[in-house]
Amino acid sequence: MPQPQPRRTAGAAARATADAPAAPTTTPPNAATERPTAASAAGAAGGGRGARSAPYALVRATVLAYPAQQPAAARFRALLARLHRLDARLARITAPLCDALYDSRGTHPADFHHAVVLPLRRALHNGRPPRPALLERLGDLPARVPPLARWLALRARREALLAELEAATGPALDTERAALAALCREPALGKAVALTSGDLLRAVTRAGTGATDRRARKEEPAVLRYALRASTKTSPLSWFTAVGWAVPGGGAAHRAGAAAPGSGDGGPAAWGAAPVFRGPLHSVVRVNRTLTTALALALLDDPDRRAGLPHRITSTARPAGDGRAAYSRDRTVFAGGRYLVAEEDEAELPFGGPLRLVTERAESPLPLTGLTRLLATALTGPGDGGPGAAGARAAATGFLGRLGEAGLLVPADPVPPQDRDPVGRLAAWLRTPRPTDPHPDAPPHPDDAAPADRVEELGRLTDAFGPAPAAERPALLADLSRGWRSALADAGRPVPSSAAPLNVLSEDVVAARPLPVEGFLDDADHAALGEVTALAELFDLGHLVRRLVRDRFVERYGPGGTCRHPWEFGAAVAGAWEAAGRIAALSPRDRGRFPSGCDALAALRAEAVRTTRPASDGDPAVDEAVLPVDFVRGLADRLPDWSAERPLGYAYFLQRAPRPAAHPSGPAGPGPLAVNHVYGGWGRFTSRFLDALDPRARAEVSRQVRRGLGPGARAAQIRPVGGFNANLHPLLVPDEIGHDRRHAPIGEADLDLVHDEAADQVRFRLRATGEHLDVLYPGFLAPVLLPRRIGAHLADHPHGAVDFAALVPRHRLDAPGGAVTRTARLRHRHLVLRRRRWLLPPDVVRALRADLGNDTVPAAATARWRALLDLPEQVFLHPAAGSATGRAADDFLTGLSRPKPHLVDLGNALHLRCLTKWLSRHGDAGAVLEEALPAPGALTAPRHAVELVLEVYRPGRSR
Repeated sequence: MPQPQPRRTAGAAARATADAPAAPTTTPPNAATERPTAASAAGAAGGGRGARSAPYALVRATVLAYPAQQPAAARFRALLARLHRLDARLARITAPLCDALYDSRGTHPADFHHAVVLPLRRALHNGRPPRPALLERLGDLPARVPPLARWLALRARREALLAELEAATGPALDTERAALAALCREPALGKAVALTSGDLLRAVTRAGTGATDRRARKEEPAVLRYALRASTKTSPLSWFTAVGWAVPGGGAAHRAGAAAPGSGDGGPAAWGAAPVFRGPLHSVVRVNRTLTTALALALLDDPDRRAGLPHRITSTARPAGDGRAAYSRDRTVFAGGRYLVAEEDEAELPFGGPLRLVTERAESPLPLTGLTRLLATALTGPGDGGPGAAGARAAATGFLGRLGEAGLLVPADPVPPQDRDPVGRLAAWLRTPRPTDPHPDAPPHPDDAAPADRVEELGRLTDAFGPAPAAERPALLADLSRGWRSALADAGRPVPSSAAPLNVLSEDVVAARPLPVEGFLDDADHAALGEVTALAELFDLGHLVRRLVRDRFVERYGPGGTCRHPWEFGAAVAGAWEAAGRIAALSPRDRGRFPSGCDALAALRAEAVRTTRPASDGDPAVDEAVLPVDFVRGLADRLPDWSAERPLGYAYFLQRAPRPAAHPSGPAGPGPLAVNHVYGGWGRFTSRFLDALDPRARAEVSRQVRRGLGPGARAAQIRPVGGFNANLHPLLVPDEIGHDRRHAPIGEADLDLVHDEAADQVRFRLRATGEHLDVLYPGFLAPVLLPRRIGAHLADHPHGAVDFAALVPRHRLDAPGGAVTRTARLRHRHLVLRRRRWLLPPDVVRALRADLGNDTVPAAATARWRALLDLPEQVFLHPAAGSATGRAADDFLTGLSRPKPHLVDLGNALHLRCLTKWLSRHGDAGAVLEEALPAPGALTAPRHAVELVLEVYRPGRSR
């Protein structure tokens, strides 16, 4: 296995010198130019593609800190660690002892060997403790078999240690329960769990009082899981996690490696030791757009309401031969819960003059009266006011009505998709006079007044949620749920009784003041991230998707071909995603299904695997694989030309782990930088919060996106909401693609999808100017849950599905119930790209639960399994990935329904008490244990979990 590269950590300057040839210069946070970094210098020096870090980052930090360890808990942890080490030693000497017992058969009578030695050897081999009566008959066997004497001595020490542990368990449990109760009394935790469940809030409140009754003990595992969610996980949801904006600081105090103000102990590793966000946090509450959209659709079932809105044709008209044309149409369905579903199909009908006129004129919404007049005039000719005019108007009205019934002529949204006040806009629309009202200033129609009043009341209840204390939130949520159910039922679309509970609002918590990012990252970090970007490209599913899209397009339209109706290619894009998933590994057995140009990509992947996990695969002693630095630094220039043709952006999710205590420089200072995820860039993971953050944030992201696309690029944003609040985000580039030209200047009819032969890429092209367009979708909602007709738009920059799993060595461990697969840690320089993991099949999970038994705190069984699997003390418990069905949307929704990961501290008495219950949630599909890095437990001071989302951009490269 390649040896780790030396990395000096005495200071940021030493690390920058070792890992990158250039130092950064600092740019003010509102500067129009990108901050040069060591990453860009390293890329240039190494012949790379010049990947650069953005001059900002998004900070995600838990509002609550994980509690410091108290003395009683520390004593329990220390005793349990000793027990684990003893069990590990016992496990190591068992095999040699069994061999020694076998070899001793000639040193004692045969009946003694059969009655004593063989049962002893059999018990040791099978991992069972020998019966006490058997041990009493050993006689002088320990003197004749020294390994047995050592084993007996260790066993005696273990029995004494178990007695100490039993005495230490009660005080440790009391201490941990007191810490949990303190967390449960925190208002932030109450506010967050109230959004999840009223029953959960009551359980948390009881835990905060220190209740010790049977009900409190039954609720303890769930309460602790949510307390861990609030203090160790950084995915934003209500008051669990707050987000803030981080920018380069000015002056010496903020140079790389300097302490973040407020961090308390003078180094980047101090982030999280004190409250991360200085200044107030504020709550941003929004009504669930799923509900406002569903209600608007229900209200539009009334023909009079529809008639007052402008109408548009559902899509462009694709010639279908024999004077016919095909249209794409969709119907949005709300079945309860959190998501809207688009049901899509195509309709084909004769393309006569009236339909042609409507298609051309109603490409963007027009008032029905105007559209009727245009069609009637076309039927009779201008200036005809005779009896034929009335007939023409009737014919036009009937024709447009039939188009509406067929779903081909659809009303514009009464609430623009990205409107920030959907409730107010919906009420205002309902109070607008109908076309049938005699006067423009007539009062609201009687059938509209009540819905308008109800919607406004729902808006007031939603506004009251943010400042409401935890105790008042369940009642507000219940009122909102009843109100929305009533509103939908009265509008004729009741929520099915079998539907999931309504998600009535979203809440994000943001910090008002920006932070200096240099307290977290230094030159060496930027350099390493710039280098590893090419490795991320190599293992990014997005490249396969893009090539599959290219191949399918050329097969359908020919080299240099044009698709004048991009919606018709949407199903092919969805198929490309699913096909890419099936060949994601680029295995030689799938060679016949590789898209064009991917043989070179597969060869590079195979070389990366060979250089990282050569003879180490299957070696139980290997727990870390280190990527060769020269290979990674040279990788950018070896990737295929087609992969470098267009610019690329990644969002790196980063956490700093403390330096190991065994390090020569001591435990203080920066340690490894763990890469939690590599997703797509282009503002996607910052966009959701921009309107609530410092005003500079939006301007800076917009500038960075345009810089990332390169000079002369023409960009347009597509912003479908799909009923998902996290898809609400500001416009980051000048142009937008949409159905309504009142809000989006580029419509469906303005775009062609083409094969650019010079670059061998599928691109969008503006018909009016011939410019190629970069289409950006910086939304959170997975494209598989959005309409297929916009699939090509959503996949113009498909990167961000990065998986380094192929690079890590694997080892199978025999365990009760089956075999456990252990994968090593993956590292490039000081970046941890993948943590160590243990995959436990369902039968092993069941065996582990059975072994934990009914002990209040199963310390002995936990130590034994840690020794058996070589587990670290602190891990995160994940659900195992289920079997893929090949239906991307179904697989995505199934993944969302699996249990959420959470910390399991195997040195914590309260965690061990809850472990059996936690594992019961993973019995069907199995579980994954992943080392916690950073590990929040066993600290001497409370600590917030902190994660940085940093974007890195790589420019395109002309052929």
